[in-house]
Amino acid sequence: MAKTTRAYPGEVRTRLTTEDLARFKLLAESKSVTDADLARGMIVEGLDRADQQIRNRIESEYAQQLRVSTEEITGVIKAGVNRICGLLAKVAVATLASNKFLAKLEETDDMMKDCMGAASKQVHAGLTEGEKEVMQAMSKKVGEA
Repeated sequence: MAKTTRAYPGEVRTRLTTEDLARFKLLAESKSVTDADLARGMIVEGLDRADQQIRNRIESEYAQQLRVSTEEITGVIKAGVNRICGLLAKVAVATLASNKFLAKLEETDDMMKDCMGAASKQVHAGLTEGEKEVMQAMSKKVGEA
């Protein structure tokens, strides 16, 4: 059976200074490898390091993009939450005022039901476009969960 060896289809030529060549040959002797094997190993190690640097740079860019996107999404969510909290505060004040007023009147049960329905319609009609967009977006997110 024939012995299989790795194929090396390419060739690279380079020149070294006398001092560098002496160091290179000394290193090859100390590792008990041929000059070609040492050069090949050093080139492959250099290529591996270059590939790793490229991967690190790409990962760093992705991490920065993810950080920016996360900050944008967080900002939108905070703005929506603040808007919703403002609306809830308005509704709470209006409801409390209505309840206090109705508590001073007689036969308030039927009147309270009518007022709640009218207030609900008024609040829904009074939403701004931005508030409606936030409400729809939040409804979609809740529906997805």
